[in-house]
Amino acid sequence: MSTSLAPLRAEIDAIDDEIVALLGKRLSVVHRVAQVKQAEGLPAVLPDRIEAVKARAAERGKAHGLDPAFMATLYQTIIDEACRVEEGIFAAGTQDAPRS
Repeated sequence: MSTSLAPLRAEIDAIDDEIVALLGKRLSVVHRVAQVKQAEGLPAVLPDRIEAVKARAAERGKAHGLDPAFMATLYQTIIDEACRVEEGIFAAGTQDAPRS
């Protein structure tokens, strides 16, 4: 491996660690969202909210020089996982907090 690439790769690894931690934090909030939705009789999946989140991500990404199409694709994946988690909570009929 090139010695000049090593510090850059370490920097990328550190950023990736932050991204993973933030995704974990986001999914922790998703668990709480599912609990509120269950308590209030709301459906697990709210299509209008999904579109709003993707649009916001595309706009925010553009402000950081990121391709809006990339951001929409990335957030579709993140949202798919959030919906999967929420639907699992609904199916289990549980309001237990996630275990860390």
